[in-house]
Amino acid sequence: MTRSRTRRPAAVYAVLQAVTVMLALWLSKHFQVARLAATLVALAPTLPGAYLTWAAYRDDRREAAADTDAKVKTLAGVVAAAETRQRAQLIGPGAHRIDVTFHQRTEPANNASGAAAHGRLTDIVSYYQNLRPARLVITGEPGAGKTLLALDLILGLLTHPGRTDTDPVPVRFSLAGWNTEQPLQEWLAHQVHEQFRDQGITLADATTLVNGYRLLPVLDGLDEMDTDATPAGRRRAARALEQLNGYQAPTGSAPVVLTCRTAQYEDLAGLDLRMREAARIQLNDVSPGQAAAYLTARSTSPTRWQPVIDTFTTAPGGTLARSLATPWRLNLAATAYEERHPDTLAYLREPDHLLTLASPSAVRDHLLARYLPASARQHPTRPNHYRPDQTHHWLAALAAHLATTTPTSTASSTDIVLHQLWPMAGTRRVRTADTLLAALLTLAFTTLILSPFSPGSQYRHLFSASVAVLLTLGSIWRPSRARVPEPQRFQPERLRSPTHLRRLARTIAVGLVLGLVFGLVLGRGVGLVLGLELGLVLGLSFGLTHGLLVELVEHLNDAQPTDPRHPVQDDLAYGLTVGLILGLILWLSGWLMDRLVWGFSRGLASKLAFMLVFGMVIGLYWRSGAGRRYLVFLLCIRGRLPWRLGTFLNWAYEAGLLRISGVAYQFRHRELQDWLTAHPTP
Repeated sequence: MTRSRTRRPAAVYAVLQAVTVMLALWLSKHFQVARLAATLVALAPTLPGAYLTWAAYRDDRREAAADTDAKVKTLAGVVAAAETRQRAQLIGPGAHRIDVTFHQRTEPANNASGAAAHGRLTDIVSYYQNLRPARLVITGEPGAGKTLLALDLILGLLTHPGRTDTDPVPVRFSLAGWNTEQPLQEWLAHQVHEQFRDQGITLADATTLVNGYRLLPVLDGLDEMDTDATPAGRRRAARALEQLNGYQAPTGSAPVVLTCRTAQYEDLAGLDLRMREAARIQLNDVSPGQAAAYLTARSTSPTRWQPVIDTFTTAPGGTLARSLATPWRLNLAATAYEERHPDTLAYLREPDHLLTLASPSAVRDHLLARYLPASARQHPTRPNHYRPDQTHHWLAALAAHLATTTPTSTASSTDIVLHQLWPMAGTRRVRTADTLLAALLTLAFTTLILSPFSPGSQYRHLFSASVAVLLTLGSIWRPSRARVPEPQRFQPERLRSPTHLRRLARTIAVGLVLGLVFGLVLGRGVGLVLGLELGLVLGLSFGLTHGLLVELVEHLNDAQPTDPRHPVQDDLAYGLTVGLILGLILWLSGWLMDRLVWGFSRGLASKLAFMLVFGMVIGLYWRSGAGRRYLVFLLCIRGRLPWRLGTFLNWAYEAGLLRISGVAYQFRHRELQDWLTAHPTP
């Protein structure tokens, strides 16, 4: 180990020592040594020592970053905190849960052993731990509680008294956005990295965790990968099942948990497509006794619900009992009928009105129509900021947009992703507005750049005009494209990574070498010292800028599971930061040219301000794509959606109208999304 770690630095040391000595001798022999050249001659032999110091630091950091167990423990804590919040948001106030029951559905073959015939929510952890292999499929009707059962399983496994540090960490993933052309383990690694990189999980770490089976994938929403009209041979769900069946650990089929609606899973099973070596369970309807207990616990005045509870007892197969047979519907009813007047605190409606509804569809529409305003008014923050009618219009517009989206490998009919919403305002309209804005900004700055130059400064004028024309054409071409780059962000924490430090140092070194060569060539005309000064400054600027852009930036395919607003915010911040760096370098280079070549340096403050603003415009149009397109989309969609769309969506999530899945917001339930599509007005 020691020999392999020291052999390469020793070899590099010898090469650098020889090169730097030869360079120092060549500079001394062929040029008059003065000022900067003398400094270079003196400092050149110190480069090998600097490299050895950095190499020792790199190896130490590499060893510190290799602690996989510590990362697993960190990941477990983050998942537990995030999923606890998600479960609380789904359950609602009071944390009242229905202890739903389920039964096993045996398949023709390849059933996991150890599966009991029946089970319930409170013993899901022990039920799962008895499976061999540990592969489980959770099916149920819409609103039956599949996601909540998966959340309870995740939290139960993480808090189980017998848990050890070697047990895999259960992590939930939404299948809606999986491009099944990408291998399962590669997709999982990217998802883990994107969701938990703020906790120090690099892509290499995520790959190690996935390939080492230190994670338990909990895959939510197999039914959301396709529409009913998708041909069987083109269904992403079918390809997903094929990959899940090929997901193998050294001991056999790898552990995995999958959720899907019953109808969609049985449709796939009818084509002999199912997850193999797995136990399949199906959630049962909520019993009348469970429904009565839930409504009694949720209400501050249980006697108001007595007529409804009596109906459950006298007519267990009646319209109302069948309509309220899922946790989702019961939550709708409790939310709608527990709403009070904000001034008098009197109940706004009585539950016995439910007895007058003639059909399950009437009960559904009645509850959904009252659930949205009740949730909006009862939310503890900004109770009057978003009116219920506004909330209805805005969410209905988003639901209508999703209804026109066909699930593909890159799009989902359930995900509200901020930087992918821009076609909602009209693809041609947004692209045209984006292009016109780029043309106006670049034209204005081009005019300002060229206006101070006198006709006699023909070389400066020609050079600046050429640069301005290229920037204008590029700035117009980029926003006119239909494809928008994925969001990007700065990753300053990458400076802690030995790999990225090595690459950054290499890029800066290349920039310095190129600058030195440029300075030597330029020195024949303006003098060696002046040429070297100018060349090294430009080379350092190029190397540092390019290195920062390459090493501290990465594309986002997903974001933290707690806030889907981060991608556009990060992308805008990235573009503006790049622009500021570019503007500063342009100003510095111009100042050096003015001072060293043309001999004047007036208006430094005004030039700096101008270059910073100019750099930010270039940064937005050359480096930021998703964030800039999102801002243009908001300008084009005015009146149909709020200006601060991200703030509104996060409020709707906290109000219980939406949920979060990775980088996307989703409607709390598909039934709510479909109802809003059919009812665009309150």
